[in-house]
Amino acid sequence: MKQVFLRRVEGASDLLLFFAGWGAEPGMFKYDELTDGSGTSDVMMCWDYRDLDFDAGVLEGYSTTRVLAWSMGVWVAGQVLSGLDMAPGYRVAVNGTPFPIHDSLGIPEAVFDGTLAMLSERTLNKFRRRMCGSAEAFERLMSCSLSRTLEEQREELDALGKAVRGNRPRPFAWTHAVAGLEDMIFPAANQKAAWAAAGVPVSVLDIPHWSKDILRKLIYLDNTWTNS
Repeated sequence: MKQVFLRRVEGASDLLLFFAGWGAEPGMFKYDELTDGSGTSDVMMCWDYRDLDFDAGVLEGYSTTRVLAWSMGVWVAGQVLSGLDMAPGYRVAVNGTPFPIHDSLGIPEAVFDGTLAMLSERTLNKFRRRMCGSAEAFERLMSCSLSRTLEEQREELDALGKAVRGNRPRPFAWTHAVAGLEDMIFPAANQKAAWAAAGVPVSVLDIPHWSKDILRKLIYLDNTWTNS
């Protein structure tokens, strides 16, 4: 996987480790006023899961390490962080589950397989439109100067499918989950069922799969998380 700092703050003792979803890239989560070194915490993004090699050295030196994972990144975070010696901090999952390819706890298997088998520029944009939930949000996404190739994203989706099906979810202490009622990628009912089975509290919000505003808030503006 790739790891990149979205924000570095001189002397920061707090790290927000953000695991993005399939097909993501840094431009989707950069905000000029929030990535210029202001704030109190460093923010690192993990993405491009064609392999799951994670450099744990980045965790050293922080007194607090918060984890935020979105979409397929929820499963990836659980796999690569399980068992690591990490500084304390909340672990929040957004619009994803530890069972990302599952008929009742994640993305239905036929939907995942069909997305991979039929992936093209046209179907990718159709997927993104469903991910965004509206034409306006889709336009916001497409204005983010996306640069990844279709072949990269096909390789990543294929690798994720093989990794998920070839490995059992590893135990990871999620503290809270957010499920979007308008999520057309991970059905909200499946998300709620997965987190209920795991005993993790869930906030159900009226958001699509990719909500730029909610992710902006969670990545850059919230230093604490409550169940309210």
